[in-house]
Amino acid sequence: MLSTNLQNSIDFKGQKFHVGLDVHKKSWAVTIRSLGIQMARFTQPPNADALLNYLQKNFPGGQYHSAYEAGFCGTSIHEQLCKLGINNILVHAADIPATDKQKKNKTDLHDSQSIADYLEKGSLHGIHVLTQEQQELRSLFRFREAKVKEVTRSNNRLKSFLMYFDIKIPETVSKKEYLSLKALEWLNLELASEAGTITLKQHVEELKYQRKRLFEITKLLRRQIQDFHNLSYKCLLSVPGIGAVTAMGLIAEIADFGRFDDPDEYCSMLGLCPWEDSSGDTIKTKGMQPRCNRHLRPLLVEASWTAIKKSPALFAYYSKHAVKDSKKAIVKVARKLALTARGVVLKQQLYQEGYLQKTKAEQTAHKKTSNNRFSSGITEQHINKQPGNVLA
Repeated sequence: MLSTNLQNSIDFKGQKFHVGLDVHKKSWAVTIRSLGIQMARFTQPPNADALLNYLQKNFPGGQYHSAYEAGFCGTSIHEQLCKLGINNILVHAADIPATDKQKKNKTDLHDSQSIADYLEKGSLHGIHVLTQEQQELRSLFRFREAKVKEVTRSNNRLKSFLMYFDIKIPETVSKKEYLSLKALEWLNLELASEAGTITLKQHVEELKYQRKRLFEITKLLRRQIQDFHNLSYKCLLSVPGIGAVTAMGLIAEIADFGRFDDPDEYCSMLGLCPWEDSSGDTIKTKGMQPRCNRHLRPLLVEASWTAIKKSPALFAYYSKHAVKDSKKAIVKVARKLALTARGVVLKQQLYQEGYLQKTKAEQTAHKKTSNNRFSSGITEQHINKQPGNVLA
């Protein structure tokens, strides 16, 4: 009986295979496409090595490209796939096109099929992936942010308790609504019953504990920032309105300010660009961009209110636009403040009051120089093409 060695002669060297993944905790839905054909669709255990073994066994020598939605699992799967030689990208879930039929008939395999299809067509673009060290620094900043909410929650619970039982703190102890340490010490009261006294004491102790933890976490975060990003931190602190928390947030969330080629792209990530919904002759400009980094935008807007008090240039800019709408004007200031922060970090220079005017003048001069060079280049090129001209 004749036998062939066809199985051993299969080689897909140089051929691209596009893998769409829908990752979950207990399983991965996988779709593989190549040359416009769906080669396979299956479900496998959540393991990058198992996927690579399948690809090498069935499509040896190919170039493997994969994509999956960024989600609960972070970037660990992305790093595993890249280490194994699979060119993977992380995709924002909202960037994956979906027809009405796909929305109404949604399964894991259908999702992986859509990802593989659009990946093969080149319609998907990966998001920026931070290094693991930067992600860990960002997680510390967000943990502090969560602790701020817990402090606020504990403070509101205590104030609600005092309001319910008509316990008023004397103005000699605390003149503001903020419950200072002195006010908390004064609240060492005996209520009508032991249960009420215990409840009041627990509210006070809870608020003290949460504030102490917030102070410790902020101290640890500042130490990490100063150890690894000290110069950038000092540059940001020199910008009017930007305090320690805002500076630490910008460094932790953005990391590399130079990864934005376009200032509009940078401001869009911060949510400081208008949201437009236009069609034909109808132009609708809505509020701030909803898709953004929600951790930085509130900090920058809050910093802008302080900045206009410290910087005459920013206050003049605010006054120019506040006539129409003060809320929109402060967002414009926040955008300018964010661009200033980016500039001082990239140049690693402290802020100067005339920084914005100098930067604008430098950009104008650079454009004029580039235009002059371009024009002279065209002239020289045109002359060199004339008969009788020989380049030395």
